[in-house]
Amino acid sequence: MRLERQISFCLRAEDPAEARSLLAAPERALARLAVFRDLKLMDGVLSGALAAPFALIGEVRFPFRSRFELDGDSARLEPEPLADRGDAVAELGGSARAKGDRVCYQAQVALELRLPEGDKWGGRAFRKMAEAAFEKTLKRTLGEISS
Repeated sequence: MRLERQISFCLRAEDPAEARSLLAAPERALARLAVFRDLKLMDGVLSGALAAPFALIGEVRFPFRSRFELDGDSARLEPEPLADRGDAVAELGGSARAKGDRVCYQAQVALELRLPEGDKWGGRAFRKMAEAAFEKTLKRTLGEISS
């Protein structure tokens, strides 16, 4: 299952200098949003995970890796493939710009979750319920980012 969304949001800083500082440090800026976990910026690569709570199974983490490039008052993120994709994975890309005392993001997020195929009617029914819960939870989670 795959869910893709365009999201826009702004983070407020105390002043334009702090906004530029947050633009240059996406691991600090995005850590302000509750859905991001374990953010690190090393050698121009931002890595971390988007987290979403699911009923019955708890929090699911969608790891991602993105190339980060800073250019003056703007920055770009380009998704990079993960070495170990696992069953849950995210892609995070887009751009950010410092605007006065804010950093504003235009992002593309894709979240993918692999579920086992159901062979019998019970397995197929569980998969349909899981797909519906996945989509509902992730829409709510991504909606929280852009609010």
